Amino acid sequence: MQYASILKMLGLITGVLAIFLLIPTVYAFVLGTSDFNGFLYSFIIAAVTGALLAMIPKSKHSLKYRDSYALVSFGWLSAGLFGCLPYFMSNAIPSFTDAYFESISGFTTTGASIVSNIEGLHPATLLWRSLTQWLGGMGIIVFALAIIPYLNIGGMGIFQAEVPGPTAEKLTPRIQDTAKVLWMVYLIFTVALILLLWAGGMTFFDAVCHSFTTMSTGGFSTKNNSVSGFNSPYIEWVLVIFMVIAGINFALHYRFLFKGLKFKTYTQDSELGFYFLIIIFCVTSVSVTIFIQQGGEFFKTIRDVCFSVASILTTTGFGTADYELWPIYGQFILMFIMLMGGCAGSTAGGIKSVRLMLVLKYMYTEVLKLLHPNLIRTVKMRHAVVDRYVLANILGFIFIYTGVMVVSILLVSFEVKDMVTAIGSVIASLSNIGPGFGTVGPTENYAHLGNFTKWILSLDMVMGRLEILTILILFLPGTWRK
Repeated sequence: MQYASILKMLGLITGVLAIFLLIPTVYAFVLGTSDFNGFLYSFIIAAVTGALLAMIPKSKHSLKYRDSYALVSFGWLSAGLFGCLPYFMSNAIPSFTDAYFESISGFTTTGASIVSNIEGLHPATLLWRSLTQWLGGMGIIVFALAIIPYLNIGGMGIFQAEVPGPTAEKLTPRIQDTAKVLWMVYLIFTVALILLLWAGGMTFFDAVCHSFTTMSTGGFSTKNNSVSGFNSPYIEWVLVIFMVIAGINFALHYRFLFKGLKFKTYTQDSELGFYFLIIIFCVTSVSVTIFIQQGGEFFKTIRDVCFSVASILTTTGFGTADYELWPIYGQFILMFIMLMGGCAGSTAGGIKSVRLMLVLKYMYTEVLKLLHPNLIRTVKMRHAVVDRYVLANILGFIFIYTGVMVVSILLVSFEVKDMVTAIGSVIASLSNIGPGFGTVGPTENYAHLGNFTKWILSLDMVMGRLEILTILILFLPGTWRK
């Protein structure tokens, strides 16, 4: 383990966070709000710590993959630590456990909050909440890769450890350039959404905050009632479109925007076709079930279902309707797509559409082989044969994902007495969604949970964002041996 290089890189990443902390610090100073001192002290602590760590001489050897996993894991955990300082030091969130929970929920784009009166927070604090999600959406360390040439050492390992999906797609020969183009696409969509929301009646501040948390599929809002607080069908439909966009592999967006604006970039992608098929099935079946069992105004129901499906599938977590009042069928559908999540290479959480699609194809192939023992059939994706090693990894990942979920539910159940809440909070945290079921549903928050439960869920958020294995590898003794 190259401890010196890891600490030095953690210092550089902390320095990047300090730079972003300057934005709400200056904003609080301009507004003259009482949270200025909290932001100023947080910036100083982050900047000094980053500078001291960055002064450590780097190791002579290149980073190995295990070093990359350690760097990414500790990078995210430390981001939660430095990100919570403004909440804690400004007394916006007096409890350190709650402040860390809110911070790590932001950086992992989970959107689970312990704040009961969001509109009571100062604007700079609201901006920081949204900014943490925007940074976490594409990845803090991917951003560092894009701007710090030093991180090219072991860059591919770092990239693979942080980017969600079965494989990390390298779009350019140099991993640093890949990180840059991904952030460029991310920024383009963010700016476009800001302009559309601003044109739709949001204040510029609200438009910026909601654009940050939409493109990152984070879900933090500036309103107590989330998006429903704006009471605007236009805003809801715009957010539906951009949540769906954020749930798509950003490599496809890059190819479309910079490789000729060809729609076949999207239409020829099998994972994207499966993703849209799931959306159509969920919206149609849930809407029909609601109309049959509960009735309701047609266009309002369709809009609420479309918004909820897009929000839950992409693991954004915005709310316009209380889905716990829907028929049980609709709630089960939402719980299923909570686990599924968006596409690989997107900012969404969950198991990912591509994994589910390949597992279904693999199951179909195996059933055919039972009927026709001599049949030679392979699983294909994008006109290429999927190696059985990849399929085995996917099945292993789903098994581990399920195992971590079960263990987390058991641990949470020590404090949480309601089974629905225990299951819902773990699924929502591990899939980086935010609102779950039970007492952490779309109209409640996580403030009432015990400290032990909050720390377990905080770890689940990080594990879900880094797709579990990046964190679990740190618990293997061989990781730390020379």
